Amino acid sequence: MILLEIQKLSGFKRIYQAECFPSEVGKMLGKSTGDKTRYMKWLYTWLSVLDSEGMKALNLQQFEHLKGTSNPRLYAIRHSRSRINERYIFVFSYEESIILLTSFKEKNSNDYQSAIIHAKNIYADLEG
Repeated sequence: MILLEIQKLSGFKRIYQAECFPSEVGKMLGKSTGDKTRYMKWLYTWLSVLDSEGMKALNLQQFEHLKGTSNPRLYAIRHSRSRINERYIFVFSYEESIILLTSFKEKNSNDYQSAIIHAKNIYADLEG
């Protein structure tokens, strides 16, 4: 088993990422620099909201609790109007810190289940 570490995301007070998160986002977004820039700007906008509002942000349309998750309770940032329909899975940790776990493109309902399993595995690796 490979133990992952978390890293503080620069520019945020309480947003962290699993060390695998940046590479997974890169794979999901592909090679188009223009698209990456646009999608990352969108993500950072909503991370800023999440950073300042904490759990209150979950009332907004862009955030959702992933049904069937309780230990850990997983959430997603969704970008439903995007061409690729990307999702970013995160968890609230101690003292309302947010840890970004993984990202994926939602093409069908099975994509969610696979991503949830993957996110739970990442979280388990972080917990040690």
